[in-house]
Amino acid sequence: MIAAHPDPDVHSATSAGPATCQLLVVEDDATILANLVEYLELQGHQVDVAYDGLAAQNRLAARTYDVVILDLGLPRADGQVVLHHLRNVLGLATPVLVLTARDALASKLDTLALGADDYLVKPYALAEVAMRVQVLHRRARGAVVSDLLQAGSLCLDRRRREARVRDQRLHLMPRSMQILEALLLDPGRVISRRALENLLWPDEDVGTDALRSQIHLLRKALSQAGYDGLETVHGVGYRLKCP
Repeated sequence: MIAAHPDPDVHSATSAGPATCQLLVVEDDATILANLVEYLELQGHQVDVAYDGLAAQNRLAARTYDVVILDLGLPRADGQVVLHHLRNVLGLATPVLVLTARDALASKLDTLALGADDYLVKPYALAEVAMRVQVLHRRARGAVVSDLLQAGSLCLDRRRREARVRDQRLHLMPRSMQILEALLLDPGRVISRRALENLLWPDEDVGTDALRSQIHLLRKALSQAGYDGLETVHGVGYRLKCP
């Protein structure tokens, strides 16, 4: 059973104003996931979730996270497969904390060799998870993507969750903000329709009209602020013009 109430000494360390993170939690057990998300959000972190390995791979391809919390026993793609994809296909150095019931030394060594940064066996205390996230984030601060993403006059402050065209702030719905962030991570790169659909609706099978409507809302907001750099690459996806 996961300890929901941290040791007082550990709690005092985490409540002294630690830096908040953009987290991806990959876990297929609904109860464990809910406990993790609730606790981490109480620490001030922004948390995305994925319930299986393929959903995790799609999210990692579409946006950047400060730390990934990864279970190993996942449906559709095992956690070690996700880790290999993160390091060797996407080429990302995002810190990964593995939370797993696999307590064999061989599993730990194999997972660390694949590129995990930390390995914690269930059951665990939520306070320890939060502390390990902070340690990984602190170590990697020099390697993560800048908080400020920009393409010409368009910029997004990932910490403040504010987008602007020059000095004009954009008022975006949450899904429009997600699309914009994915595109701004690599201006000029085409993001496929499927990747964006998986980012916005990781556990739903939606039609093409759903994404088209979200793109329309984002394009309208950008156009009203004087930015026309959101391009449709017909039959493929979308991208932002390189400045």
